Amino acid sequence: MISKSCISTGKLALILTLVVQWMLLASGNVVPAGTSEAPLSGLYDQNDKIALLTVNNFNDTVLRQNRGILVEFYNTYCARCQRYAPHYKALAERLYPWRETLLVAAIDCKALKNTGVCRDYEISKYPNLHYFSPGYVYEEGKYGQSITASTDLDEAASNMAQILAAETGTTNLPNFPNFQSVSMDNVKKTLFCGLDSNKKYVILTYEPDNTTVGLESILQFHLWPDVQVRRVTDLNVAKKFQIDGVRYKIATVDRQGKVVPYSVNKYTALEYFAKIQCFLKSQNFKPRSCEEKKTTKSTTLQASAHNDNSAIILEVLRKKHLVYQADLEMAIRQMLFNEIPKVNKIHGEQLSALQNMLQVLQNYHPLGAKGDEVFRHLNKFVLNAKDKLSGANIQNELETLNKKHGSIFSSNNFVACVSSQQNKRGYTCSLWTLFHYLTIKAERLDICREPLQVLRAIHGYVKFFFGCEECSNHFQEMAERRKIWHVSSKAEAALWLWEAHNEVNNRTAGDATEDPKFPKIQFPSESSCSQCHKAASWDKDAVLNFLKNMYNPDYVSRYGTDTDNKSGTILRITSRNI
Repeated sequence: MISKSCISTGKLALILTLVVQWMLLASGNVVPAGTSEAPLSGLYDQNDKIALLTVNNFNDTVLRQNRGILVEFYNTYCARCQRYAPHYKALAERLYPWRETLLVAAIDCKALKNTGVCRDYEISKYPNLHYFSPGYVYEEGKYGQSITASTDLDEAASNMAQILAAETGTTNLPNFPNFQSVSMDNVKKTLFCGLDSNKKYVILTYEPDNTTVGLESILQFHLWPDVQVRRVTDLNVAKKFQIDGVRYKIATVDRQGKVVPYSVNKYTALEYFAKIQCFLKSQNFKPRSCEEKKTTKSTTLQASAHNDNSAIILEVLRKKHLVYQADLEMAIRQMLFNEIPKVNKIHGEQLSALQNMLQVLQNYHPLGAKGDEVFRHLNKFVLNAKDKLSGANIQNELETLNKKHGSIFSSNNFVACVSSQQNKRGYTCSLWTLFHYLTIKAERLDICREPLQVLRAIHGYVKFFFGCEECSNHFQEMAERRKIWHVSSKAEAALWLWEAHNEVNNRTAGDATEDPKFPKIQFPSESSCSQCHKAASWDKDAVLNFLKNMYNPDYVSRYGTDTDNKSGTILRITSRNI
């Protein structure tokens, strides 16, 4: 039971959340009905040198542009994406001077409003990097060039420089850099042929084989109007400009043909940049001014909304063994409106996996009478579609059911799965909660006697629909090693999932993705269930009783939903559809 003091604290937290969300509504920075994330939520914000893409600006930013664009399709809850994010930020910072030639961008496929974009580009695993050439036009099956998400900054920058150089001859864009190497035909004065009168110097950079120092230097200083950076790959040509390839690797040439060589210690892009930068400063040259991105009011409001989780965290830590209706609903919402609709074509094993999961949700969901109707109709729709099914079909059918039956959700916020730091926990936590709830409810009810029904549905869902590829691969490997298909009873299925969850907790404990307020432990702890612990093992009968009590549908808390049964108070956050 929740005490009066706890209820008071919980109300306070929800009131604070209401105030922040009202401010967001007033500012016009809201997400479409039926979504759950705050505006601008994700792994990047407007302080990063990354263009933030959504369904609203994706086409205008990516299609038919006069420069290339590197786009990271990511998923906020994906552990690998979280670990990669600092590397992508560093790459965006490194490539920021290239921005007229290459824009670095990202789109969060977790955001429900972006589901259609990620589906159109057949994105299902993350992080997923694509390079789109200047003038790119969308065509089914042709989604730019797939790029490896390298954590080596120098390697990533070099790779992008080579990709941009390969565009030479394929585009007639007037402002695209000249990547051609200086040849024997070039002499000091002819270097300026075709250049505008503002160019006071040509800066020559010697680029040995298996390096991209010249290419990167061209891109690094493309915004500087007073100079033109060129590369020289032939040492014999370089020597015409006093570059010997040993001591002198860079030279400046003015319009009178005067050459000044410069020494560089190493053949690295950063060494070249530093030497060229020093020369430019000595001449008081500056790059063309570009408008910098500003931190918006909505970013501040988002941070405020996140910080207001503190009261909810206190409530959860006090009532740490409660299962909350809000978390169960958030998991189902993300499954139905984001992960499943993101898949373009659903057929074969993937279709079977979807049918299995929808049948389990129909049998054991926590969404009341409306949920019964929605899942019954959705199951019928999927079965009738057979092999002609797509994520878009699912999304359209859900919208139709929403109009017919109204909302099946009473919350759009996490409670027990709330985070103390942005982009921790959330959906992955709620998904584990839902999976445990389903195994326990299946064990309690005699709807289906097949002991593997729920585990089969979970396995298929994680394999074919769960957006974290690393997590999915780990789960599939663990399922085989732990012999998931040998489970012989529904009670054993509940225990199998509990043991699997503890293995994942053990593997991810101390990881960068861990929330410090909610460390990964072996559950239940001895203080939570002393009888569950033996000297060197677990008492599985006691564990099963603990799980059956904790995930008992009759004990699920309504705290944080739009109707708090404990107080009888209606706490409506916004008018939400499904």
